[in-house]
Amino acid sequence: MLPAAQTLDLPVPKPGRTWRIALAGYGVVGQALARRLEREPGFEIAAILVRDPARERSVAPPCPVSSDRAAFLATDADILVDVLSCDSTGEGLSIEWLATGRHVVSASKRVVARSHARLAALVAESGGTLRYAAAVGGAAPVLETVASARAAGGIVEVTAVLNGTVNFVLDRLAQGSDFETALAEARAAGFAEEDSSSDLEGHDAAAKLKLVAAEAFGDDPATVAVRTEALDPEFAARIKGTRWIQVSRLSRDGAEVALRPAANAGIPALPGEWNAARVTTRDGQVFQCAGRGAGGAPTAEAIIGDLCRVRDAARC
Repeated sequence: MLPAAQTLDLPVPKPGRTWRIALAGYGVVGQALARRLEREPGFEIAAILVRDPARERSVAPPCPVSSDRAAFLATDADILVDVLSCDSTGEGLSIEWLATGRHVVSASKRVVARSHARLAALVAESGGTLRYAAAVGGAAPVLETVASARAAGGIVEVTAVLNGTVNFVLDRLAQGSDFETALAEARAAGFAEEDSSSDLEGHDAAAKLKLVAAEAFGDDPATVAVRTEALDPEFAARIKGTRWIQVSRLSRDGAEVALRPAANAGIPALPGEWNAARVTTRDGQVFQCAGRGAGGAPTAEAIIGDLCRVRDAARC
């Protein structure tokens, strides 16, 4: 049985200089991070890049926002945090930032999955750091759990719930909601974008599973093929009233994101937007984690974990 919750094991803050953050994006996640950093000593947001500086935001930015990309890249900051919805912009910023030997913390599973090899090469060349735990499991420390299992012995299989939006919708369907109502509730709760096709078609979970493959087996995520299955209104109508799970499964035999009845999914059906992972090693050990997987606050918490690891690694 998976634990009720798994908290990130953040390093204890040590005295030292303040680390300056260049924050790319100030939507739901960016604003949640700004709020969370108010309680995290040793970090400050020095610059914020947005598409529309005039847009009203619920959390007042801690510094001026700008759409000037060149000025943003020239910011005297230590760490780029990418929480952009635009993949091409996030990828370009990450490449240019790492090339200068600075650090990147990314919440973009698509950017890291697509450009992992190039970003890793820049890290090796320049001495910067790339962290992306927030791109995979939200507050569920999926990559950290996979890393622990790999260190304990060869990994045989990873079974996971990697998309909190779909888990929320499936949970509501099991309770009797219809598809459109369940999706509307997910949007109202801040767990789903207006365009939720990437979540519902399995592409979001597939991108995350590719990053799990990199951690588990050392694969280049761009070369990992993932079979996907979509949750659409017709499928939802057939399973309404029963509990199903969107299961992400990885082994040396392949990778897939599929919809399965909870009774034979191989992982417990956690409520709402929760994510989870179960990792099995060759000698039969099982490593597990769980945590909230959608929304600004869980993602911000995972980003904080990566920021702390960047900071403390630099002090070693």
